[in-house]
Amino acid sequence: MAKIAYEGPDGTASEEVAAENITDSGKVQGVRIRLEDESFIHLPYTRLYWIRMSEEEGRVDYSSA
Repeated sequence: MAKIAYEGPDGTASEEVAAENITDSGKVQGVRIRLEDESFIHLPYTRLYWIRMSEEEGRVDYSSA
C-alpha cells in the first residue's frame, strides 16, 4: 500500500491505495491515482506533498517495455 498526501480543494488530503494504482498522468505533469471506486485523481506535481511506499513497491520493471 502507498499513502499519498496532497493539496486538495479543502486543504491537505490523503489517500491510501495499492502502489500499482499510481502511474504517470497523461493529463497533467504529475501522477494519476486509481481509487477503490475505479475513479481517478490526476494530481500535478506542484500539489503533491509526498508518496510513501516500501522500496520494493517503488521499483519500476522496465524489462517488459
